[in-house]
Amino acid sequence: MRPISGEIAYMAGVSARKHLKSLIAYCTFLVCMVLVYAKMFQYLMLHLEGREFSFVAGVYWVITVMTTLGFGDITFHSDAGYIFAGIVTLSGVMFLLILLPFGVISLFLAPWIEDMLRYHPLLEVPVGTSGHVVICGLDPITRELVCKLQVRGIPFFLVISSFEEVRRLEEDEGIRAVYGEPSDARVLRKLKVEQARHIILNLGDKENVNITLTVRSLCSTPIATLLDEPYHAELLRLAGANQVVPLKKILGRYLATRATTKGAFAHVLDSLGKLRIAELPVHGTPFANKTLLEARIREQTGLAVVGVWERGRIVIPNRDTLLAEQSVIVVVGTRENLETLEELTGEMPDQDLVMIIGHGRIGCSSASFLGHWSVPFVLIDRETNPGCTEHEVVIGDATSRTILKNAAIDRAKGLIATTNDDSTNILFILASRHLNRHIRIVARANREENVAQLYTAGADFVVSNTSVGANILMNILENKDSIFLSEGMHIYRHPVPDSMHGKTIRSCRIRETSGGTVIALEQGKGVEPIVNPSPDTVITRDMTLIFIGSPEQEACCRERLH
Repeated sequence: MRPISGEIAYMAGVSARKHLKSLIAYCTFLVCMVLVYAKMFQYLMLHLEGREFSFVAGVYWVITVMTTLGFGDITFHSDAGYIFAGIVTLSGVMFLLILLPFGVISLFLAPWIEDMLRYHPLLEVPVGTSGHVVICGLDPITRELVCKLQVRGIPFFLVISSFEEVRRLEEDEGIRAVYGEPSDARVLRKLKVEQARHIILNLGDKENVNITLTVRSLCSTPIATLLDEPYHAELLRLAGANQVVPLKKILGRYLATRATTKGAFAHVLDSLGKLRIAELPVHGTPFANKTLLEARIREQTGLAVVGVWERGRIVIPNRDTLLAEQSVIVVVGTRENLETLEELTGEMPDQDLVMIIGHGRIGCSSASFLGHWSVPFVLIDRETNPGCTEHEVVIGDATSRTILKNAAIDRAKGLIATTNDDSTNILFILASRHLNRHIRIVARANREENVAQLYTAGADFVVSNTSVGANILMNILENKDSIFLSEGMHIYRHPVPDSMHGKTIRSCRIRETSGGTVIALEQGKGVEPIVNPSPDTVITRDMTLIFIGSPEQEACCRERLH
């Protein structure tokens, strides 16, 4: 049943907003009527009967007469007075005792009763439901996840303890949610968690632990939970969570890999066996302002260039793709290939300098990651972070020219804006870009709608909390090998179709057909995969192609190689 506060909120928040102008206008009319009658009462009493009353007494007399209470302590003794009193009484009966209640009932009470009889929240999933995803907690991340699930046609159910939120989601967004307390075992049984594909928890560490323990008392369905505090990860695993996602730590690491400008190992985004997937900014390398053919990266290093980032947009390159100064190439190869690349670029990570703006959990994670790879960094914040004592911080306003110059902004190669306020990050970007035109700027976007503004301000890469979190959860649900590779890129597999058996990768024209790039070939259990195969490698039907590409390329691949 809906709580009393919910009933009041509905009546005040929905019906009253709709008819508020009519209600205010009618009440104003009644007040004016009372005041006019009170003035007429004073006049008639004085000129007809020679008695003087105050205006307050007149208001009092009008109210008692209009409401038909009629105390009798103040009365007229003339015919004209009787007629006036009768008019006031009839006005009160008509406007106060008939029309006002009728208006309240028709405009407020009747719609509320109709709504009570019409709307019934979803209390359990339909009979026979299985293979669905249960999501506890709705925020921008899980909302983005819901969109991805809808696109893929994966059934899901949100469970929300707020009646009004359940109703709003259904009426405004067309999303049906189950009404109930997520930690209640009876609600979880009605959600058929034992037959669910996965359970996603995003309600805070304490609530997530409680729900995890309750689920584990019922079934062994996989549980993935977003983490607030890194030191709670082990507790959630002990409670029974299968995947614990320290989103802020992942964001910090991802920002750091994008901010460094030299040292290929500081750019490794992910790995698949011996295969390494890394990024390299073109600025300052021998490849700048050359086409992919002229750069001869594969011939010199053995690395395959599978993508080119240009201000947040990934492009699948061809031989004529220009590697501009501001571009970032995505390369795939072995550790030995990356070592060759470092020798070729001629600059190591310890020759770099990265500035980190903001010493929160994400800034701290970025600093720890850079420190692990021996990349020098400078942390700037208005105040110290009591939760992190391992890093030294420059205290000051990062929009100040003096602070930035003292922190060596002129020789910094990269900058990370990590604060939880997008407007502040925009100011940091503008100030830094003004002082160092070639600095590589990576910014955190807290709201999806601010991504474009951050790019306009001068950021080279913008990492969205929402999209990163949703991508991680989606990849967990799809059992991807890579939890999170990059926004817009991930690893996927496809068996070799019979039509390609015995042919070379080049002759199959796989890249031209599907858009994806083959980065490895699996040959069966116990056999080492062929990493970064050459275009002349012969493929057979017992192999599995491992691709890197965008979600659109994956869909195209599955359609054309089916």
